[in-house]
Amino acid sequence: MNQLKSLVITSFMVFYLAFNLSGQPYPITKNLQNALKQGTRTLNGVPGKNYWQNHADYKINAVFNPDKASVSGILNVEYFNESADTLNYLVFNLYQDIFREGNSRDWDLMGLDLHEGTVIKEIKIGNESYVETDKKWSRQGTKLFLTLDQPLAPKQSIKLSLNWEAKIPETRSIRMGKYSDSSFFIAYWYPQIAVYDDINGWDRINYGGSVEFYNDVNNYDVTIEVPQDWIVWATGEIQNREAIFSETVNMRIEQASSSDEVIAIITQADYYANDVLKGNHKTLKFNYNAQDVPDFSFAVAKGFNWDASRLYVDSKQEQSVFISAVYPEHAISGSSVAQYSRQSIDYMSRYEPGLSFPYSYMTIFLNGKRGGGMESPMMANNGDPTSPAQAFGLTFHEIAHSYMPFYMGTNEKKYAWMDEGWASIWPQVMVDSLYQDHGYLKRMVAGYENAAGYENDIPPMIPNHLLSNDYNSLRLASYTRPALAYAFLQDAMGAAEFKKALHFYMVTWAGKHPLPIDFFRAMEVASGEDLSWFIKPWFYENAHPDLALVKVTEDNQVVVENRGGLPVPICLTILYEDNKQQTICESTAVWQKNNKHYMLSFETKRKIAEVWLGNELIPDTQRENNHIVVGN
Repeated sequence: MNQLKSLVITSFMVFYLAFNLSGQPYPITKNLQNALKQGTRTLNGVPGKNYWQNHADYKINAVFNPDKASVSGILNVEYFNESADTLNYLVFNLYQDIFREGNSRDWDLMGLDLHEGTVIKEIKIGNESYVETDKKWSRQGTKLFLTLDQPLAPKQSIKLSLNWEAKIPETRSIRMGKYSDSSFFIAYWYPQIAVYDDINGWDRINYGGSVEFYNDVNNYDVTIEVPQDWIVWATGEIQNREAIFSETVNMRIEQASSSDEVIAIITQADYYANDVLKGNHKTLKFNYNAQDVPDFSFAVAKGFNWDASRLYVDSKQEQSVFISAVYPEHAISGSSVAQYSRQSIDYMSRYEPGLSFPYSYMTIFLNGKRGGGMESPMMANNGDPTSPAQAFGLTFHEIAHSYMPFYMGTNEKKYAWMDEGWASIWPQVMVDSLYQDHGYLKRMVAGYENAAGYENDIPPMIPNHLLSNDYNSLRLASYTRPALAYAFLQDAMGAAEFKKALHFYMVTWAGKHPLPIDFFRAMEVASGEDLSWFIKPWFYENAHPDLALVKVTEDNQVVVENRGGLPVPICLTILYEDNKQQTICESTAVWQKNNKHYMLSFETKRKIAEVWLGNELIPDTQRENNHIVVGN
């Protein structure tokens, strides 16, 4: 991210020049207190001088078997312990153990796709080989705990090899799986070393279907062997495309690599002409390489179309993205998705968040289902909505996750609002501009208004994995409420100040593991303002949006009361006795000094007859107290 690099010096100048915000209005947990003592964290919006982060290099040779709906292979990994702790054991994520018989899950699988779990045939450390009967490892939920004969000392690394096989869900696909006889999306698929961090040590949160990503930044060299006629699109850059694809397809890839226009790389006519793959091999091996990414996923399909183009995402045209759309011939939005992706990435790079797109590749895979989408680094596994507005919004949303959580490294298992909120609000301007009848923001406000204030309107700071028994609560706390919180915080701070603070946060914490308090304090330090008046009710408290008209005084002053506790903008429509109308709106910042009442003054030459409070872009759970007829 060239823009990020150029902002680093500016950002740290902002930090050191910012005034010292006194006091600490946010709760400090014991594990954060310990990190503060160790010097890995600060309360100043920046990492501590002793901050560390572990990482790994993965080399995977995998075999995809569509008939068995499985992936198997050999995984070689070198894991680097950058911490000050000696690790006596390692923890692996075995995500597909969500389908292991006897394991708990957040969703009812109706007895479908159940199996014995990820099969670990052998683990090798150096010259030592272990099998499950050696009792060197144990399994709990979707975790594998491997005891080390030689503990991993600080600043040292360990090399391991695993021989494994994982079943791909065919009916109850959760975020990935088989979508037809000719299409699969494979994520959460290989034995992955869990995060060991300065806050919780090993990540022990099991994968029950609701929680999503929390990974370190790693390097991947992955080879995927597939049967004849299957094509693989994956995280990163393909290393052997010239040996895989026909001259026609390779020529078009070259053309798309320098084209502002979307190029059809593979069409149905190419399949009919047998002009897609080179030679006639029983199997093909696709090799992909990806550096500094938190995970690796791939799509594999037969007979799918492929469109692509190149987009420069910085002003000097030094940084670009190769954008692909892969879709079945019958897809409704298939031919449009490559353009949707270009528009989304261009908007995000220029406006919100306004930092150049962090990865060199982005592929949208349309799986053939109607709805739903799932992000992974440089990839998105999307449905195919019938509505163009929904298709555009879905494309934008899943690509937005490239920034949050992937580039920023946030813990989506605990605090999904740190990424889902952004991915939900950033598409708003584009969708409402291009599809004015759709009402993206109106729908979001109405949805939150209908749910806010009830028992399942849980503050976002309650960790996600604790809400997995009530998906409505999880969704509200992760998507809708934080999305509107970001929108109204921008309204309160002003667009320029908000962007400056957001950039400071992103520059400072990119590629690390920021906590919510790191985000809050970064925004405060960069802006030089105490934002706790806004942050605490929106993220920590059981507040809800409810503004009410209290009274209109004889000298035309209108008193508004914040009964729900959430700071939101104020919009008033005034009808005077002479039938003249006036509308006035105040930003969310009016609640900064007095969080209970706010008074607006109007001209006294005319008498106010009626007052209406609010509009459809401001949530309000009690609209019946938003109208006053003066004199009644």
